[in-house]
Amino acid sequence: MPISTSLSMHPCFKAIDPEISRALDKQCIWLKVPAGSWVVDEMEQDADVYFVFSGRLRVMLHGARQDLSFSEIDAGSFFGEMSALDGAPRSASVLAITNSQLARMPGAVFREALFVHRSLCETVLTKLVANVRSLTSRVRQFSALDARRRICAELLRLAHPDRETPGRSTIPSPPNQSELASRINACRETVSRELNAMTRIGLIERRPGAIVIPNAARLAEAVGAAERG
Repeated sequence: MPISTSLSMHPCFKAIDPEISRALDKQCIWLKVPAGSWVVDEMEQDADVYFVFSGRLRVMLHGARQDLSFSEIDAGSFFGEMSALDGAPRSASVLAITNSQLARMPGAVFREALFVHRSLCETVLTKLVANVRSLTSRVRQFSALDARRRICAELLRLAHPDRETPGRSTIPSPPNQSELASRINACRETVSRELNAMTRIGLIERRPGAIVIPNAARLAEAVGAAERG
């Protein structure tokens, strides 16, 4: 195999007998995907499922005016399960942000494994439910929030709590202004203006290679108040 690994090393297969995982290994294509490469294209007719062993990928929706970044996929996750389950064309495109290592499993093999192995089935169902909840939340935010609060909501999604300072969060390697604009369905100029304003009033601190949120609760309250109102 081009990649010296096995499905048994992926979280989806931890509870499956290693012998079974090794048998499934032989039915996968193992890929090394360079940064900047498209892995799947929106409306493409294929049903393979991809398991991510390393790297980061971005789910993109192509629009008439601009592309929308829907979500990011990290090592330990997977994508492509929707087309494998319903046979419909791809609903989004997936771009490798960094060099990534993937296992590509045929849809028929995935469906069979899903029905045979309860742990894999539960993992996939949990992810599907989480995707629906996330989409519902984003639709609500797009309809109820102005640009600044959509930025706040996205920053909170990306933030990691600071272990040393309670209430403080950090976004390492944050998206640039164009990427952030595509995440919240706004233009780059709007994002630039709002980030500058948020910095001036202390909602965020912009540092080389990071964005710091001094008081995550303050940001979350601003988003929540707008959603409730």
